[in-house]
Amino acid sequence: MATEHFHSGQVIFREGDKSHEAYYLVSGLVEIIIRTANGARSLAKIGPGEIFGEMGMIMDRPRSATAAALENTVVETIADADFEQQIVQRPDRLHTYLATLFERIRKTDLLLTTTTDVTVPLIPKQPPPAKEPVYRVKLRSHYDTTGMERDPVSKTITKLPFRIGRAYFDTAVSALARNDLALEEAAPYQLSRNHCEIDFEHGQFILRDRGSKLGSWVNGEHVGVEAGLIACPLKIGENQITFGNEDSPHRYSITIEDLG
Repeated sequence: MATEHFHSGQVIFREGDKSHEAYYLVSGLVEIIIRTANGARSLAKIGPGEIFGEMGMIMDRPRSATAAALENTVVETIADADFEQQIVQRPDRLHTYLATLFERIRKTDLLLTTTTDVTVPLIPKQPPPAKEPVYRVKLRSHYDTTGMERDPVSKTITKLPFRIGRAYFDTAVSALARNDLALEEAAPYQLSRNHCEIDFEHGQFILRDRGSKLGSWVNGEHVGVEAGLIACPLKIGENQITFGNEDSPHRYSITIEDLG
């Protein structure tokens, strides 16, 4: 496999290009963007160890999305003839590939079927900062006030997007899950298996729904497909989050500290 280097902001391939190879991401971060009825939408962010660009190659069709490096990125190119040997016959890469593929399909379906505007209200454009801002993001449960009898959750979020969902009890299915925080729950469920994610885009942190049944409440605002809003900005400081109905016991705070 050949190795290629891309600078931050550089396009790796564009929608409509011919598909001759897939890519294995060695380091960096890549965003996959598709066109929908509501305009360009971010489909996924690909991290190290993940594969992208394979669908057009497998189906012998032009690229169906655009891929761009979000930071300096190194990839290995995988030719059609090498795909089975490099991915299908390697369990470590195959599991990662299938989990990424399922998450991509789920999010594509959500973007293409929703009739609401799925963009996030943006803050006004500001001049670029003198230096890159540095943030600390912490997630903490409030089970002590909601009566949930389980170990408290206290995490510092160090990767984005940070995906949250209900724990899978099927081992085969859970191996393909894309949740960074999987929360156990008995019926009737407040959480969906793919509930929401915390991300950073356009200079702000957001909570984005992942097609959950009940959505979430963010600082008193309902976020979800049924609410007509699938992404909501998070403020600097403490944010009050409830997963599920407004009276759900899954209550948390997301605290964003500006360390810059």
